[in-house]
Amino acid sequence: MTQRPSPPLDLDRFFDYAVDMLCIADVTGYFRRVNLSFERVLGYTRDELLARPFLEFVHAEDRLETVAETRRLSTGQLCLAFENRYLAKDGSYKHLSWTCYPDAESGLLYAVARDVTEERLRQSRLDGITGIPNRTVWDEALLGEWKRSVRLKLPVALGLLDVDAFRAYNHGMGHLEGDRGLRRIAEALAAGLRREGDLVARCQGGTFGVLFAGGLDGPAARAHCERLRQAVADLGIDYAGAHGKPQPVTVSGGVAARVPERGAAPEPLVDAARQGLRLAKSQGGNRIVLAP
Repeated sequence: MTQRPSPPLDLDRFFDYAVDMLCIADVTGYFRRVNLSFERVLGYTRDELLARPFLEFVHAEDRLETVAETRRLSTGQLCLAFENRYLAKDGSYKHLSWTCYPDAESGLLYAVARDVTEERLRQSRLDGITGIPNRTVWDEALLGEWKRSVRLKLPVALGLLDVDAFRAYNHGMGHLEGDRGLRRIAEALAAGLRREGDLVARCQGGTFGVLFAGGLDGPAARAHCERLRQAVADLGIDYAGAHGKPQPVTVSGGVAARVPERGAAPEPLVDAARQGLRLAKSQGGNRIVLAP
């Protein structure tokens, strides 16, 4: 039986059609070859990418680290996970994750880059400990809800929930267990939001912000926050309090709601919720107070 000859390998086509960004560069700082994915992600033509030192495309804040990494590569060391930001032709920056294999004899660098921009943007909007939205997302959502309510003449309702005795909580649980406890609290709060459009975010420390959509009034918002308070209490988390006595982890909350006036800012509403939170703490904690 005659064996059919294998077709010739078309490595150029493989290089160009790869989904990842493939390139060959050199330690003097220039690309020697880039594939089509480089053009797709960054928007430049191949000629534009090859004509300039690649450092010119790197974000100014990332250049020193990029130079140091290139020097490491020139000594023959592998690069398995290096990230920097590259300027795209439209003026935006792309976060690239690099894997690079140097060839000491030729001075060439064989590299694969992956565009992780969307992933990094998502991460920048999530709290690093709890995984729920962070203060930036909370501020943006509050402003958006405020503007919408101005147009529709509906109330904006929000709550601030804070872990009771947070300093003692951190001391009694220790750093690692304290972070695990915060994650469980955040999960309970997020799971307790049953209305589409409602948001919970970690604002700072042991404080969580709850923003209600849909024009809730104060008593209704307080009832929702009361349910969230109970969900945290039901977790049954304890920490070592004074003299090692177990203390249950609880949260207190302040709630505020009002119909915004045109030209007004949402900060007074947040301050009102903060006032309610202080009152809840002064009354012994583990309760929700609706601000007057």
